Amino acid sequence: MNDALYHDYANWILESSDLVDNLRDRNSIIIERFKHVLDVLTFLYNKKIEQKSLEREEENIFETGFYYVFDAFENIKLLLEHDYKGNIEELEHHAKTVILLLDTLDFQNELIGAVEEPNESHMQSLVDIEHEILSILEKKEDAPKELHEKLDHVTEGIYKELEMDYYPIGNIFFDIADELGLL
Repeated sequence: MNDALYHDYANWILESSDLVDNLRDRNSIIIERFKHVLDVLTFLYNKKIEQKSLEREEENIFETGFYYVFDAFENIKLLLEHDYKGNIEELEHHAKTVILLLDTLDFQNELIGAVEEPNESHMQSLVDIEHEILSILEKKEDAPKELHEKLDHVTEGIYKELEMDYYPIGNIFFDIADELGLL
């Protein structure tokens, strides 16, 4: 694998450290969502620095995890800048709704990655939920319980129809962290 990815990761760490550290200092449930991914990335990055190479599977894990947190934190940064004018305390106040948005985006990405040509109505239902959540966040409000239930209902229906199982990336990285002895 090209070493550029590891340089990109190092740059991302530097660029995102204020946000990540701030969320950690607040014991944010937002950062908790990424804990195992970040732990695995740190472990593999340090191993790459020390040993100069990783096994192919480790490289794939690193690449997947890095792109995942990079995309997620880009979305968090956009919310923070656009809707919360940089006020991380206010963003944290709506952390459950931010996580609902991230979950919705994860489902969209999973559907795109799992199916050659995703069903347009499936994608549209997820995009509609995304827009609902964004509208709520723009008003600096919390998503109602019914919207959480709506996402659950829609995704369960999609996965049942497609005869797919959903195993969130956070759970996958929990298992990897366990295998690496990081828990």
